[in-house]
Amino acid sequence: MALEPKDLAIVIDFLADTDPEIVDKMCRKLFDLGPGTVEQVLASVADDSAAHREASRVMRWLKAPRPETALRTLLDEGAEDIDLEAGLFALAHSVYPEIERHRIAERLDRMAADTEANIVPSDHPIRIVRALNTFLFGDLNFRGKQNYDKDPDPDLSFINRVLDRRTGIPISLSSIYLLLARRLDLPIVGVDMPMHFILRYDHEYPFYIDPFNSGRILTASECGDMIGKAVTDDTLPIASNLQILIRTTGNLFMTYTALGDEPRAESMKSYIDLLQGA
Repeated sequence: MALEPKDLAIVIDFLADTDPEIVDKMCRKLFDLGPGTVEQVLASVADDSAAHREASRVMRWLKAPRPETALRTLLDEGAEDIDLEAGLFALAHSVYPEIERHRIAERLDRMAADTEANIVPSDHPIRIVRALNTFLFGDLNFRGKQNYDKDPDPDLSFINRVLDRRTGIPISLSSIYLLLARRLDLPIVGVDMPMHFILRYDHEYPFYIDPFNSGRILTASECGDMIGKAVTDDTLPIASNLQILIRTTGNLFMTYTALGDEPRAESMKSYIDLLQGA
């Protein structure tokens, strides 16, 4: 869409603002307006201006693969299971086009490196988990957002925002925990428990971990108490990466629906359909 001269001037001013937050918000708005508007901005400012630099950045975002394309590629490449980290990035990138995959990976790499010195692979699994819990929920202060169902917030599901704010819902905190565990070669897997996603430490005597509640260690019976059901194999099934991604996308669909954001809800529904068709 073409902007009126006064609106164009406002956009240019915001793109050249000294406050990075204002610039980022304007860039995301420009992204939503589409390539025609970006081209209009580029044609209206000097090549060496701050506004031109930021508008050029938005144009690069627009030329990047769309989330549907990225997810379809991941599905095609995943012989046995999808790449969870790449899939979570694709979802976040659909709303935060400025984020870069390698930056997310680097943050997780640093977190794993920072805690690795405190973990002894030959130690008892419970002590290993407690060391990881101390790092994540003590040193870094990651937390579960209480009453998140009454205060819908999509940022509780996007990997970049969970890392930024260190706050999430059960499945997003479990995903961060799981991605760190994989970097540390720990035998931890996702558990698709109804209503509350958790993890399991797989060894001779497996036990469960609840990252939403600061990594609380649980028995199978305690998991049943959480959801008010007797525990069976169907109650605590191991979740594949694809199932984690579908459940995350489903949470985002429900969140945007609750917020009345139909375009975003429809986008998430289309991603679910794509992933479930795999």
